[in-house]
Amino acid sequence: GGFPRKPGMERKDVMAKNVAIYAGQASSLEKHAAKGVKVLVVANPANTNALILKQHAPSIPAENITCMTRLDHNRALAQVSILVLMH
Repeated sequence: GGFPRKPGMERKDVMAKNVAIYAGQASSLEKHAAKGVKVLVVANPANTNALILKQHAPSIPAENITCMTRLDHNRALAQVSILVLMH
């Protein structure tokens, strides 16, 4: 998991906390996970957190680390839909 953004926090504040969280999780995975472990990162910004995890767990193949970005996908679809309907 990641640190939730709270009122008054900027993105950089959340990222600073998430780096510590994901570095710790990656370290544990690096030491204790099975060789073929599959990792799904959920906390936003998910793709950035997945990259942090990968950098701190170099033995986990990149193709075994993924992130759930459906919320971002849905937001993008909604924005495109609004633009299309405006024209």
